[in-house]
Amino acid sequence: MKYPDISKMTLEEKINQTIVILMSKDKKIDFCPGGAFFFGQIITEADESGLAELRSYVGDLLENCNIPPMITSDFENGCGSMVKGLTPLPYLMGLGATGDCSLAYDYGKATALEARSVGVNWSFSPVSDLNMNRRNPLVNTRSMTDDASLAEELLPQVITGMQENGIAACAKHFPGDGVDYRDQHITTTVNSLSLDEWRGSFGKLYKTLIDSGVYSVMAGHIAFPAYAGVKASGRFENLPATLNPALITDLLKGELGFKGIVVTDALGMGGFYGWYESRETAELEAFKAGCDMMLWPSESYAENLKNAILSGEISMERLDDAVTRILNVKQQIGLFDDDYKPFREIKPEEQEFVKQVQKKCSDKSMTLIRDEAQHFPLTLAKTPKIGIIPIVEHTPAKEDAMRMATAFAERGFEEDYCEKEYLSDQEREAMYERNDVIIYALLSRPFRPMGFLDYTASRAAKIAGAFLPKNAVEKTVFVSLGSPYFGRQYLEHAKTYVNGYSMLGCAAEAFVRAACGEVPFEGKSPVKL
Repeated sequence: MKYPDISKMTLEEKINQTIVILMSKDKKIDFCPGGAFFFGQIITEADESGLAELRSYVGDLLENCNIPPMITSDFENGCGSMVKGLTPLPYLMGLGATGDCSLAYDYGKATALEARSVGVNWSFSPVSDLNMNRRNPLVNTRSMTDDASLAEELLPQVITGMQENGIAACAKHFPGDGVDYRDQHITTTVNSLSLDEWRGSFGKLYKTLIDSGVYSVMAGHIAFPAYAGVKASGRFENLPATLNPALITDLLKGELGFKGIVVTDALGMGGFYGWYESRETAELEAFKAGCDMMLWPSESYAENLKNAILSGEISMERLDDAVTRILNVKQQIGLFDDDYKPFREIKPEEQEFVKQVQKKCSDKSMTLIRDEAQHFPLTLAKTPKIGIIPIVEHTPAKEDAMRMATAFAERGFEEDYCEKEYLSDQEREAMYERNDVIIYALLSRPFRPMGFLDYTASRAAKIAGAFLPKNAVEKTVFVSLGSPYFGRQYLEHAKTYVNGYSMLGCAAEAFVRAACGEVPFEGKSPVKL
């Protein structure tokens, strides 16, 4: 179809373009939204039948739309963490540890190839936050680094890899998460940097991403009082970006010159609530502030926005600007091309490319922090019996932890995998006695969906008891497949410690390859430890 003539669009059609719905198998969509988001829950099986179900669901939505919607999901580390049957890539901090610009492009391309195969043409990624606060519960390994210079090198390559291969990228979460210790799912958080500090880090990074051509930016439920506080008073000094015209219209669109789509973070989050008397009022304020698309607004949003425009509370110019930005991005990703196909079949050689990107990034990310006990490489002659103690706070990761044991067994080691949630002192002693080396595998991730990354209860007790057995300091290897800060938080006196960044089976297998000397430990820590 042709690029729509905005002058001929009805008011309702324009307003609908500003909505990103949450797709659900149980909910019939009876209008044409600007965008549609799906979670992995839409897919019931981890095989081709599940992917076929998703394609059918997306296809049904497209058939009912005269203006094609953007189909989106959170493909932050490839597609496999959201869609069963597709490929998860190492978390973004793992990519940061590689320092490889070419691999960063391939990371974005691999994401795009699989995304397009299921009809997705817009990803809410890459995460462009800087993890400056190691206590931040939401960012951590979802971000690339705490160093804006490294992010400026690699993130534009990820974006280009995505956008040159058919999907719009989205830098998030403006004006920058990773400074606060709190979670915007629960409350409005604060980027507390001074204006000079922000301009030298987040501001510099976002300007680089905008100049590199990123098609969209996600506004966070994050305040930035150093900039916006001078234009407000009282409690509104900490008004989040999603509601703040100073941050969206003045700073992002004005000073930084962003011409693409500004989409809100999810409007069901605690950081968005409480600033106005109702969520419905807040949604209109978000649109006034300069946000062009609303992520999961209330059912009355469209009618409320219509009434606000008809009454003159919100200008038609504001709506037309938002719709123009949305249509322009749709045109950039080819939605109005005559030969555009909603689903692009992924070729066998492309599938192999995605798998190789996963393996290469997993291998190159492995970071040896210290090996004072000189455990590596592990060999059948030196350590034929290997005990593995997983520390897993997020239950689904138990399967990924098992892949480490399987990988050692495939190499001929006698693996002794401990599945018990709690270990007594006697059980721990016995495990150390019958094995040549003990590997503690700490699997964790931020955003599960809320709360800190700290280990709790029996998991924390497992770590606390790691050094109790005789010769434990000399006999123990620790690998964090998650937070890079656990080495200081829990394991200050560990002699052998590795950071692997990703709570995924591909990272567990990469650790085994590096530990056995098949590949070098190439990674360099992308955050200060």
